[in-house]
Amino acid sequence: MEPLSNITELQENRFENQVTESVERKNTMALSSVEQMLNLEIRLNEKFTRLHIQIIETKLELFQWMCFFWVTQTAFNIAMILLLVKK
Repeated sequence: MEPLSNITELQENRFENQVTESVERKNTMALSSVEQMLNLEIRLNEKFTRLHIQIIETKLELFQWMCFFWVTQTAFNIAMILLLVKK
């Protein structure tokens, strides 16, 4: 074996190098998990925004039907009162 290759192997297998590589792997894993969490948060915000819009649209539709009911009910009551007053 060549002495230079033995020295290179020893340097690659040093404890400090192994620890550094391990820390770098953990950091990249942590960064990828942070990115995944951010992507999840973005998707959840989009879904909650769509849900909020649907709730507002449903409330608006309900309010429109309530107004229609109130107007027709009031018109019917006025018509009944006018019929009673004419007699």
